[in-house]
Amino acid sequence: MDVPDRLYHASAVRGRRELVPGQSTHGTWVYAVGDPILAACFLSTTGGDLTCAVGRDRRTGRPYLCERFEGAFERRYAGAAGSIYVLDGDGFLAGRTPWDEEYVSGRVVRPLSEIRVEDACEYLEALSRSGELALVRYPERIDGIPADDSDLVERAVLGVDRFGPDVLCGFAEYHPALMPRIRSALGPRRIDRTRSADNVA
Repeated sequence: MDVPDRLYHASAVRGRRELVPGQSTHGTWVYAVGDPILAACFLSTTGGDLTCAVGRDRRTGRPYLCERFEGAFERRYAGAAGSIYVLDGDGFLAGRTPWDEEYVSGRVVRPLSEIRVEDACEYLEALSRSGELALVRYPERIDGIPADDSDLVERAVLGVDRFGPDVLCGFAEYHPALMPRIRSALGPRRIDRTRSADNVA
């Protein structure tokens, strides 16, 4: 897969002169995407996919932001400000993460320019009004996201297997109603693996 000439990286920190690789589940990278609309969805990462799913609709090709519970959009983006950094695609790699929209670099990256965003809510709502972004409000769904949240239950179980029980704290905070289903899906592992989330739910 070819890397676009221009990439975009969103950050809550404005005025950055360089982007330094940070540790994540996939390695130590600077992350970027080839679409500034998708990048805007990461002006805040509060709750990650547990608050709003970000992707590209396979049917229409449009970027989307899909609430996973009522009020998730405001919970993630209210009061958030930041910048979208424009980057040279040279030196970035494709295919290093499960999301094919994502590109990574293991070196320090100096932005070419900066798009400052004062209010992420307003910015994303404006993109929605212009038709550039599909802002999908709960309980509506898009791109095959299941109405019963079974994908989140599966993600919780996989997260426990890979990273341990602490991952359940996020599920307990944002999706407490799913915790009985998650514990049931964990089966005999329930007592040991969900202990750290018991005080959150």
